[in-house]
Amino acid sequence: MKILYVTSRYPWPARRGDQMRALQLLDFLAAEHEVTLLAPAPGLGVAPPPSGLPYQVELFQPEGGLVFLAGMARALFKGLPLQTGLFYQPDLGRRLRKLSSRHDLAILQLVRLGIHVSDLGGTPFVVDLIDSLALNFSRRAEVDRWWLVPALKLEAWLLAQAERRLAERAMRLLVVCDRDREAIVKRLPPGLAAKVAVVSLSVRAQRVGQAAEEGRLWREGDKGPVLAITGNLGYFVNADAVTWWLRDVWPPLRRVRPDARLVIAGDRPSRALRQAIDEAGARLVESPPDLRSIIAQATVSIAPMRCGSGVPVKVLEAWVVGTPVLASSWAGAGTTGRQDEDFKLLGDNPGDWIAAVNDLLDHPETRRQLVEGGHRRLATDYSRDEVRRQLQEVIRGLAPLPSRRESSEMMRAVVSPLS
Repeated sequence: MKILYVTSRYPWPARRGDQMRALQLLDFLAAEHEVTLLAPAPGLGVAPPPSGLPYQVELFQPEGGLVFLAGMARALFKGLPLQTGLFYQPDLGRRLRKLSSRHDLAILQLVRLGIHVSDLGGTPFVVDLIDSLALNFSRRAEVDRWWLVPALKLEAWLLAQAERRLAERAMRLLVVCDRDREAIVKRLPPGLAAKVAVVSLSVRAQRVGQAAEEGRLWREGDKGPVLAITGNLGYFVNADAVTWWLRDVWPPLRRVRPDARLVIAGDRPSRALRQAIDEAGARLVESPPDLRSIIAQATVSIAPMRCGSGVPVKVLEAWVVGTPVLASSWAGAGTTGRQDEDFKLLGDNPGDWIAAVNDLLDHPETRRQLVEGGHRRLATDYSRDEVRRQLQEVIRGLAPLPSRRESSEMMRAVVSPLS
């Protein structure tokens, strides 16, 4: 089968979840199919695509300037989420119209590319949503600033409508976890709900010693347990989690455990977040080459997210390097992990977090058991073989694909703002 995989973000180097996802699925697909990646051209100072890839790479030219205004106007006119308007690209549309007819199947990454569905013509397609942005925005509306809540709820509603329209038109919708699948299917009739499938995200194994050798956080001889919070700090979900933990949990915890040290690591922290970290007496490690090297040196990895969607990669990475995890119930729900086997899950009561940190720091045997559970969970649910199997099952379930004539008739039959 000839497959066209389309992404709105250049996937190298893979520092973000959607980049990791794209390269992973491309590798799996290319093992069995003839695959072409259509992605934006790299920006200045960014290396070209690696040589020797098992798939062909086609690049479109992103347009800056005022082109986003055309995308926003298009989104508003069609009743689409603003997310889609921000990623409208005329050259992407031209390349899709040229390339799609040469392929048996297209895979669009994320709901943001829904604005370009009509450029596929009659080519059948799958949408890898990765996560439900409608769920993401609705949860954010529960914790963000009050004056943003109406706009967030509106965008969540528009995203939910877009997910439904894509379910009507696509062969399948893919997400990375059951929580997001359930959030989508509860809004769909049974016939459309059956189109939503889970294809998990896999993470590669890595020795703890190998990660820790990349750079020590403190000097030799420094003592005391280390707590680590990692992730893209420019992403609201992570910034909100760090802010809440620094404000409500860390000050009373320090009074109980003055020997504890806190490190926060990731890309793009805001000035306000930098200041909050500094005032809290925590250490900021900005844009480390590998977040796992930070997690590997921690006594406990903390994942206190109050909102968000998809799989919290920081939890999987902690399982990889053998660091026990304390996570919010919401973060844990994005995984297949089990309470008290693979991690400890907590609500939003700061006292519960303080007690859980204390208990875990005082009981190394419990930490060891959680590490062993996390390793087993990775091997069972997040191995490359398991994710490859899930993807293959979805692709094989599409056969026989409808003919181009049938696909064109199906596309015309669905009245949708995405057309």
